[in-house]
Amino acid sequence: MKKKKLWIIPVVILVVLALVLAVNNQAVYLVFRNLTVPKLDLNESVDDWTGGAVYHQVPYAEVSPTDYVDIYVPDGVENPPLFVLIHGGGFVSGDSTTRQAQFMYRYFRDHGYACASVNYRLAQEAAFPAGVEDCKAAIRFLRAHAAEYGYNADHIAVFGESAGGYLAAMCAFTNDEEFNTLPFIGQEELGDVSAKVDVLVDYYGVMEWGIRKDLPAIGLPDFIYSIANGWLSKDEMEGFSSFESYWLRQEVSSMTDSELAVSDPYTYLEENVTPDCGLSVWMVHGDCDITVPCPQSDRLYEKLTGILPAGEVVFRRIPDMGHASDPLYAEEELEQIQAFLDARIR
Repeated sequence: MKKKKLWIIPVVILVVLALVLAVNNQAVYLVFRNLTVPKLDLNESVDDWTGGAVYHQVPYAEVSPTDYVDIYVPDGVENPPLFVLIHGGGFVSGDSTTRQAQFMYRYFRDHGYACASVNYRLAQEAAFPAGVEDCKAAIRFLRAHAAEYGYNADHIAVFGESAGGYLAAMCAFTNDEEFNTLPFIGQEELGDVSAKVDVLVDYYGVMEWGIRKDLPAIGLPDFIYSIANGWLSKDEMEGFSSFESYWLRQEVSSMTDSELAVSDPYTYLEENVTPDCGLSVWMVHGDCDITVPCPQSDRLYEKLTGILPAGEVVFRRIPDMGHASDPLYAEEELEQIQAFLDARIR
């Protein structure tokens, strides 16, 4: 008898959802925009690029088989500049060939940039700070081996989206004494090199823990956030309540300010980002993002514009776009990023 009544549960959920949406126009708008974003053409299963050299799954550290980088170096460009790409996925999914990474490296390798798409240890394998250590080791590896692969790594741009935006920001905001204990392959022979980043391209990055605090500001009920982002169960996250807590191996709500500060990008921004540090930042965020709400980027932009010189921080707050929406990677968007990079690392 009980089994026959199980259908009641999803029906009740749908009825409650419909009632909430009926009285919350903003929530309706956000959900509608996320469900109706157009897709760009991308064949994710085939990478038949013939425009240059391809080096797949090059190991950059020996701590894990997941520590590798895919390198693309275009033909016909002498010493192309290096653009490092860090995928997202909530610290628990994704790899160096995710849809968003492909949008970036397919465009930029065809426009004269060497691209390196980084794979790193996910939370299931190793908690913070493993992913940060991995990405900084990858950058040091790529800089140390520049002559071998044929690109210019004197100045480096780094891109990250969502959780990858956090990792990219940590690479850009930290110095060479921070999160640099993981040796890169070749370090013993070549010596250590800097992991300095010159340009940060941050796409809807997770910049503050406790994402739910921004839900009222965008008019999204907490339970709709849970439904939209409930693709990972608590069992899969070893009992933790969110991907943030799983990544940190401690419930964010129970952490002290000093505990949170260790993994907080703002800690290192305050320490290391100065008017003359040479960092430039390009930010992109959809204003209908219901995974990483846009106020996270609003606050980061405000902070950075108070420090870096005029023109060195650009924020593209894109109307009607959700989390990782394809149009954020449209050619007209990437052309603007290319012009920004051309002026700074070519």
